[in-house]
Amino acid sequence: MMKAYNNLWVQNKYIKQTAHEWFRKNLLTASQLEAVNANFTSEFYRPGIFVTIGLFCFGLLSCAFFGGFVSIFFIGEGSDATLSLLSLFCAACFTSALEVLIRERKLFHSGVDNALLYAALLSASTPVFLLFESAPAGVYCIVTLLFLIPSVLRYADLFVTTAAFFVLLILVGSTFIGFPLGKALLPFILMIVAAGIYYSVRKNNDIYYLKCQQIVEALSLAVFYVCGNYFVVREGNAMLNDLPVSAEISFSYLFYFLTAAIPAAYIYFGLKKHDRILFVTGLLGIVASVFTYRMYFFELPLSQELTIAGALLIVLAAALISYLKTPRHGISDQPGKRRRFANLEAILVAESLGDLPADPGVKFGGGNFGGGGAGEAY
Repeated sequence: MMKAYNNLWVQNKYIKQTAHEWFRKNLLTASQLEAVNANFTSEFYRPGIFVTIGLFCFGLLSCAFFGGFVSIFFIGEGSDATLSLLSLFCAACFTSALEVLIRERKLFHSGVDNALLYAALLSASTPVFLLFESAPAGVYCIVTLLFLIPSVLRYADLFVTTAAFFVLLILVGSTFIGFPLGKALLPFILMIVAAGIYYSVRKNNDIYYLKCQQIVEALSLAVFYVCGNYFVVREGNAMLNDLPVSAEISFSYLFYFLTAAIPAAYIYFGLKKHDRILFVTGLLGIVASVFTYRMYFFELPLSQELTIAGALLIVLAAALISYLKTPRHGISDQPGKRRRFANLEAILVAESLGDLPADPGVKFGGGNFGGGGAGEAY
């Protein structure tokens, strides 16, 4: 599918970001950085984060006002068919405005284009829920994916990508729950689906979808772990079978093993392959695994648990920092990227306190005798 944004500018933007990171690490000289900036131009309009949020809110309000204005002409017709036609008309208008703004104003995830995209998708999918109220959940998921997947391929939006990922999982889950063994095999089925998605998106080499690829990788790893976590499987089994109290599940020892083995594997392969997403997901999985084992095996007061956990983390962090002062195995203790909002705290404090009053210094005058202030009230 044809991409909405200029693909060459997207590639140049990525090259310039990489060059600035290399320059910060003293891998490029200032002249080389200037040459990169001159030869790889990108004319996208990319405001700051706060301006982007403001433009996004403005875009949503504009879409809401437009929909309300158009609905005035259909105020006497309250049928589902009329509302569906109104929604489709709004979706067409929002999509047209989105395409024009991207082409003429050179927007690139600048807030306004995101708002128009979400409004168009919401308007386009509304008729499905109005006209097919009693349809199975799988029908809603399939129709929704027919809108979401082309939007991901064309606009590479992170929120739309996330929505498409979860809608696909809901489709798979709702399909297999209807089978006799579906509930029992659901964790394994979702793990297989998550693994398939993960290895599929890793084949992507297009910079245009890099951010989408990263978010899908992280979500796939998280879902794979969650579906193998003993706590989630046990409580989910009780919820699906309407049990008042969660009972012991089948293959419990397998899920005990997976709860610890999956995060450990993430951390190992993350360090081995220098994959930050794998490594960070593994660390978060370790935290979730500790919580899971605590729920069923340990009964310490919360204060003692926090103290022990904090002490262990401090010792582990200090040991790793000391060990990695000299880079080993391609890993060091140096931060990978600069903080985007490194001075945000100082800015917020300055804004809240305001300007300090300046020292007025020595003031002349005020006396009642002579021009220099001398007198009985000196």
